[in-house]
Amino acid sequence: MLPSLLCGLAVSAEDVRRRRVPRAWIAAGCLAQLIADVVYGLAVNSLFVVPQAVLFAMVAAVLQCLLALAKPGALGFGDVTCTLMTGLAVGLFGLDAMIVWWLAMGLLGLVWMAVWIRFDPQSDTPYAGRVPFAPVIVVAGLAAMLFGFVL
Repeated sequence: MLPSLLCGLAVSAEDVRRRRVPRAWIAAGCLAQLIADVVYGLAVNSLFVVPQAVLFAMVAAVLQCLLALAKPGALGFGDVTCTLMTGLAVGLFGLDAMIVWWLAMGLLGLVWMAVWIRFDPQSDTPYAGRVPFAPVIVVAGLAAMLFGFVL
């Protein structure tokens, strides 16, 4: 889980500062997480978790892309790629963790948007009123992974 979380923290910081999600960080995070998934699968003698994680991550990214297309400007391509990277870690824990992740993203996202808009530290910049969503994706992913780990 660590590669997605570490790259997710870096991506979140960049998203908050500049409203962009560096594709190089996403690519590095996806590759490192995929390697970690394979190592984990070998360690627990169940390589099924690797395609499971990949498929769940792809489904999550497609859903996030559909949400971005449904309301242009609300979510960007960076949010979709961040979802893919985080999904590679959350997907290891199965369907229950994925459901918790999406519920947590929804709930935390609503709270985050309300707080960000209320106390927008960038209200005097071109980013005024635009809420960075990568931190929500990563924190919700962490919550879902902790949930999956406990089960």
